[in-house]
Amino acid sequence: MSRFVSAHRRAAARAAALVGATVLAALTSLSPAAAAPSATAPTAAAAAPVPVMIVLDASGSMNQADAPGPRIDAAKAAATDLLGTLPADAQVGLMVYGTGTGSTDAERAAGCQDIRTLAPVAPLNAAALATQIQGISASGYTPIGNALTAAADALPNEGPRSIVLVSDGEDTCAPPTPCDVARDLHRQGIDLTVHTVGFKVDATARDQLSCVAQATGGTYSDAGDGAGLAQALQAKVEVAITGYTTAGTPVTGADRASEQAPLLTPGQYVDTFAVGGSEDTATPGTTKYYTVPVQAGMRPYISATIVPADETIGGATDIGILGLDLDLLGPDGTACRHERGSVILQGARNQEATGVMAGPTFGTPEAKSCPQSGVAVLRVARIGGAWADRPLPVEIVVRMEPPADTAGLLPQASEGDALPAPVAGPPVTLTGGTSFNDAPRLTSGATYSDTLSTGQTRFYRVPVQWGQRLTYLITEVGPAQPSLGYTTPAVWVDVFNPVRSTVTLLADTNGQQWFGDTPDTHAFTSSTPYPARYTNRNGASQREFALDGDYYLRVNADRHEQQPSTTTFLIKVVVSGDVEPGPTYLAAGTAATSGSSTSGTAGSAGSTTPPSGAVAGSATSGSTASPDGVATDRTSADPAVPGWVWALGGALAVGVVAAVVILVTRRRTAGGPPSVGGDR
Repeated sequence: MSRFVSAHRRAAARAAALVGATVLAALTSLSPAAAAPSATAPTAAAAAPVPVMIVLDASGSMNQADAPGPRIDAAKAAATDLLGTLPADAQVGLMVYGTGTGSTDAERAAGCQDIRTLAPVAPLNAAALATQIQGISASGYTPIGNALTAAADALPNEGPRSIVLVSDGEDTCAPPTPCDVARDLHRQGIDLTVHTVGFKVDATARDQLSCVAQATGGTYSDAGDGAGLAQALQAKVEVAITGYTTAGTPVTGADRASEQAPLLTPGQYVDTFAVGGSEDTATPGTTKYYTVPVQAGMRPYISATIVPADETIGGATDIGILGLDLDLLGPDGTACRHERGSVILQGARNQEATGVMAGPTFGTPEAKSCPQSGVAVLRVARIGGAWADRPLPVEIVVRMEPPADTAGLLPQASEGDALPAPVAGPPVTLTGGTSFNDAPRLTSGATYSDTLSTGQTRFYRVPVQWGQRLTYLITEVGPAQPSLGYTTPAVWVDVFNPVRSTVTLLADTNGQQWFGDTPDTHAFTSSTPYPARYTNRNGASQREFALDGDYYLRVNADRHEQQPSTTTFLIKVVVSGDVEPGPTYLAAGTAATSGSSTSGTAGSAGSTTPPSGAVAGSATSGSTASPDGVATDRTSADPAVPGWVWALGGALAVGVVAAVVILVTRRRTAGGPPSVGGDR
């Protein structure tokens, strides 16, 4: 116990310093990664596509005829088919290894450098790429590590970049090993994600390719035949072009609760959890520890999202659980708050799971067993047997809400009547995001047209101010290409609040059968039952609607392993209701007043009158935080910037000064972490 307490005391200095630096940075600038794509104008467009280099294996083993037919023919067919699915503005290049030498020992030196750029990364020229693909012949070595280096060098020097690599075996030229190369690229701070596909690989090659993906935040998939390869390649390139699902500062959690656990100040982080737990969730898998700053009056909101593998969990009747346990630990190492987020996946279902911890408010009776100052230890454990042997990325978002004066606010809302379904109008073309992070923001009353493929997920965000409700319409218009007849996969729609808690009613998630011969005529339509209101946090049913800001819509399609398909759908949202005043946020350490409550589960947003010391330029009611918890510099007319973030600047500034005084006093009487073999 003494070691644990001393860890909190020594961490107070770095907590104060880092929190202060984080808030100042947050309030004076906006990270490009934090900006939400906007769809507020009729000419709405998605963000520029991420440049992608495709790397194909043409080693001697690709001549094996078990795809069925030669593997190299299946790879060439998959790559050629891919070209017809890419958007016109795609920035794509093509590399190949193993085409210029044989696979004898005498040719090894040359074969390990046999990497050719068939097409540099440039605007898509499908005809030229198809010609290059048809000329590929397989014969040589498998220099995966060297190919990764070459592909990274061939991509632009700045901004997000991706590599999609297909191989039927492990590296035969190491050193350098592919995993070492991937880790080195990551350590250099290069914004590069590598997605890998194992084509009829053994366990050793699978581990190697999985390691490459894990080291860079990418995904790995198996392909057992030509059709599987075509689907995997298309899925990887599409994800790579639109940007990978996770976003945030890379972090590696500690393997035990101690002062070495990294400090997570308000912001967004990404870690990797190597293994899952038991199928019954009784035994967790990978467990990691972090610390979060503690200040009296502040209420933490911590979400952790685990991203599934890019493949099904098994057969149609197989069931797997994917999830995370979140625990906030007290000074003696016992949990003072516990939350679990999990999903039950069957067969073709494939979606992320998010656990959300709301509170407790530090320094109040509900947090009596939690630390009262310095830092608290956050334990995150992967649970469930879904993809238990696969490393999966986990995205952690930390927010802090100050105490509030709620004088004059309306009481918690009563459930309202269902609102009329929106009527679709002339649509504007839009591409939905792949995650909460890159979800485009929709305009109330506008109709948008998007496409959805089997096994794909689209995200959208909708700004909701205090007093408002959200209604949506999502309907397939087709045609499905190709049609899947009567064996159509299900499509699901879910709604989340600004801290990623699901607010979906069971009826809203019922799967509709899309991708058939004719479009499904049963539209998804529903409305949130309560207006967004701060005082909703005291209600059993209302509390998930206790904040304003960006709500999220997720449209998710089951996989169809036999034949991938794409269809077109319309989406329209309507935000209605008179805008109400929000709470006034106070400096940390100030008692909540006028009947306000610091308990509850909401707290990602709010309007505010900034406390003394807050940064100038405070937003008014209806502002919202960016996905990483950083305030965006928008005017009060923008309904998407939470004013409590501005209050947080002044609140934490007061706390930083107090922490420094305490630490200096302690020092006068008496200080965090130092922050595989192959074929030929």
